Amino acid sequence: MKPTLAIPKAVPVSRNFATFVDPWLLVTTMALTLFGLVMVYSASATLASETYQTQFHFLLRQSLAAVIGSGLLVGSLWLGYQRLERSGVVYGLLGATISLLLLALLLPPVRGTHRFIRLPGLMFQPSELAKLSLVLFLAYFLSRKDSLSRRDLSRALLPAGAVVGLLAALVLLGRDLGTVLMMGGTALAMLVVAGVPLRYPALAGLLCSPFLLYALLKEPYRRARLLAFLDPWKAPREEGFQIVQSLMAVGSGGVSGVGFAQSRQKLFYLPEAHTDFIFSVIAEEIGLIGSLMVVGLFAILAARGLRAAYLAADDFGKLLATGVTALLVGQALFNLSVVLSLVPAKGIPLPFISYGGSSLMMSLLAAGWLLSVSQQRA
Repeated sequence: MKPTLAIPKAVPVSRNFATFVDPWLLVTTMALTLFGLVMVYSASATLASETYQTQFHFLLRQSLAAVIGSGLLVGSLWLGYQRLERSGVVYGLLGATISLLLLALLLPPVRGTHRFIRLPGLMFQPSELAKLSLVLFLAYFLSRKDSLSRRDLSRALLPAGAVVGLLAALVLLGRDLGTVLMMGGTALAMLVVAGVPLRYPALAGLLCSPFLLYALLKEPYRRARLLAFLDPWKAPREEGFQIVQSLMAVGSGGVSGVGFAQSRQKLFYLPEAHTDFIFSVIAEEIGLIGSLMVVGLFAILAARGLRAAYLAADDFGKLLATGVTALLVGQALFNLSVVLSLVPAKGIPLPFISYGGSSLMMSLLAAGWLLSVSQQRA
């Protein structure tokens, strides 16, 4: 028997978001974004002065991304997440994302990878958009399956698997394995919430394992990162340098930190101090207190995001909120694990906080979707 379409009932879009929006989610998002701007300035001021002759270079660019991202967030609330539940929107965004990923592969490499599209005064990372496109597509596709436990489940899920595989392959060709892992984890969370038996995602993961292992061992820098993770102190000035400097920054912060803007490791010792390893600077300058504050904010984001999914007015909203929450919180957990050397280093930014315009804008757009779902309750 073929699965039937389950069209959710239309829910009126609330225009008065100031009244109905989840205040905990909104305040948490604002706090993370503003705190991120402060820490980007602290972590990058010295580098910006040496490279661009102004200590505000990275702060100004990140502030512009925050303004644009805030506009996307407000626009999402104004329109309502139900406007996303249209085939033209879903497949249009998916097609645009695939086109941008292909364009990045055809353009000259940036920093040795094909992750970016460089324009005059602008550099965009399509893989950040790919994560949101995947969440939107899966929410749309899975919410239209009347039952995901029938015998023809495998046939029903083939289109979803094909889209996930295509996006992951294009991102991986751009040499971005970390984003592929995040996409896989987000897809898994959404499939479980949609009611897909675990044996199907487990089988998909088993089939993909050889390809991921090959991708991990093929690139010399990935092998070096893996060896550095196993024993960073074996080569503290070579492969293990970044992890060693990160651990030194975290350890030297103590309980209360060395003081704002007083980090020593960011002074050309810790690579990527204002991007992927910004949490190391936070731990050094604000100590355990600041670190727990950041963890607490993401814990609130996780709790309120899951609450929004649980109380969502329809299946599409439930899956959309689940995907966004899994994506944002999963990235945060992965980033913190890398900084603390709990997992091998990967280029995953800390949402809302790490420097990177594409990441910040897409994180704020995702937060807008989540806030929109929280407006409408069953």
